[in-house]
Amino acid sequence: MKKEFKSIITELGIESSQRIYESPDKITVRIPTDYDHILFLGVVCVIYKNKMSFLYKDFETHSDSERVLNIANKLNLNTSGRAIRPDWQIQHSTDPRFFTTEDNKKVLSYFINGINNVIRNGDGIITPKPNDILIGLPWDGSLFTNIHHPNNARKRSALNKKLGFGEVDQYNYQYAVYDKDLNLNPI
Repeated sequence: MKKEFKSIITELGIESSQRIYESPDKITVRIPTDYDHILFLGVVCVIYKNKMSFLYKDFETHSDSERVLNIANKLNLNTSGRAIRPDWQIQHSTDPRFFTTEDNKKVLSYFINGINNVIRNGDGIITPKPNDILIGLPWDGSLFTNIHHPNNARKRSALNKKLGFGEVDQYNYQYAVYDKDLNLNPI
């Protein structure tokens, strides 16, 4: 598969000296809440050592050369930096239907503030660097369920935009890049 990918990269005229690392790191950061005894909120980051490694993983799944070219253009392979797929994890030890509206508002506030803090500032384990690209995938679940539904995707997309991501592209990705001052800018 890697040989086929390298051949397609060459055919498409994509130039990059980045090595392909096949195994990204996966780091989960807990978001502390007043509900820690019954609820786990976490930011899960899949961190590819470089942008070409993310592009290769996407190719492994989709095997589409047009897709490779379009995503490569978004990633700006001529710059250093990692590709990071942030996501979140929510686990309840109590049925969430028993949460009051007030509880849900508090949990949502913890969640939004927590993910915003991890994405913008890091947490000591995950630290943003200039030219790192964040890649959001709104169709990969929903805010509080794993049900794939267009309304849930719109909610995730809207949240991603509030966090600094750009518009959803034709492959259902949203992108943001850290500048030299570690400000997050939509792509």
